Amino acid sequence: MASDLSAPQSWALPPEPPPRISGEEFFRIEGVYSGLGAPILGGEVGRWLLVDGPQIESGIELFDELCWRLVGDGLPLWRASLQIGMLHPLIRGIGTRWWRERKVIEDYRILHGSENTDEYRLSPIRTTIERGTPTRLRLDGPVREFPLLERLRRSGATDYFALGLNRSFRSFPTVVWATDRPGGFSDVDIAKLEDINPALAAIVDARAIRRISANLLDTYLGPQAGRRILAGQIFRAQGERIRAVIMMTDMRNFTGLSDRFAGDEVIELLDDYFDAVVSPIGEKKGEVLKFMGDGVLAIFPAEDDEDFAPSSLRALEAATDGLARLATVNQERRQRNQPEFRIGIGLHLGEVIYGNVGSADRLDFTVIGPAVNLASRIEGLTKRLLRPLLTSSAFAEVCPRPLVSLGFHPVRGLYQPEEVFGLPEP
Repeated sequence: MASDLSAPQSWALPPEPPPRISGEEFFRIEGVYSGLGAPILGGEVGRWLLVDGPQIESGIELFDELCWRLVGDGLPLWRASLQIGMLHPLIRGIGTRWWRERKVIEDYRILHGSENTDEYRLSPIRTTIERGTPTRLRLDGPVREFPLLERLRRSGATDYFALGLNRSFRSFPTVVWATDRPGGFSDVDIAKLEDINPALAAIVDARAIRRISANLLDTYLGPQAGRRILAGQIFRAQGERIRAVIMMTDMRNFTGLSDRFAGDEVIELLDDYFDAVVSPIGEKKGEVLKFMGDGVLAIFPAEDDEDFAPSSLRALEAATDGLARLATVNQERRQRNQPEFRIGIGLHLGEVIYGNVGSADRLDFTVIGPAVNLASRIEGLTKRLLRPLLTSSAFAEVCPRPLVSLGFHPVRGLYQPEEVFGLPEP
């Protein structure tokens, strides 16, 4: 998952991650990067944010430079962090954290469920995140009600100031400033931080919307389709011809299972099925284009138009890995006295049209063409031949792994029977 807060590739990682203040267990550190490491003079930090900030692609680089500009403007920053809520099925938010003495900046994720932990309930910025209320706490003595602040105080912090930015969805993005100067922030320091807050809020708001849009497109359409749509490929009948391996999967007797079990059990069953089948597709550089009830349509684009062998191998490995994971899922479901399920997978390859189809104001980004239709028909033959995986003869001809012919079989919509292939018997 690409991050708006990810660091440029040119930034060097420190030889070892710096020591962290413990207790922030619901954070997952994604990377620790070397920052600029020196104050930047010039002042007019708010103007710099609005004029030059939008030109800096990396959010980590932007926040690092912002902090060093504030230090160059006389602000005694010691630690700073910025976190933004997300709409994403796996993470609740993203953030970045800057350290002056360590001269590093961390990229982190906040996982779903963190809002139910003691760490969050006892967080000094909970009211800032939930209501946008500024939080200012001097650290002259023990801070027993906030364990995080007590740890910061023992590490040298003397003052802690949190500001909410523009509300987005359920919460407020929050920026936190801390100093280690004896006596804490001065009134002038606080005024400087409050003065730049509207400019920082404007920059963060635009980046958060862009990031959330990309996340949602990745989640619901896939990263390839999402990037094409964000790049402007949004018109009906707009598409391109690509060569790809097509994978179609379908669950056996899903209608019967749906009739026999409660809705939440059916959803759990579908989630188990999709987890087993879809994860290997992404791992093998494939892309799921859509879920069709209990079916999956995925493609593995050919990296070389003249050579399908690599993409066919990746597709076959994804299919066999999915079947292996499904066997594990069924074993676990059997131990819980839950219904097991079977699936069929069809693989074919060829040229497809990859783009938008639909009505004038309601579009679907997908692949269409005879190759897609044949992949679907081959998947349908898995029921008749009692095989979990079948491929076309065109697929078997180029795939580096050996496949065995299962003979010629009539295929709906075709005049001539199609020779289909399967995995060798163990």
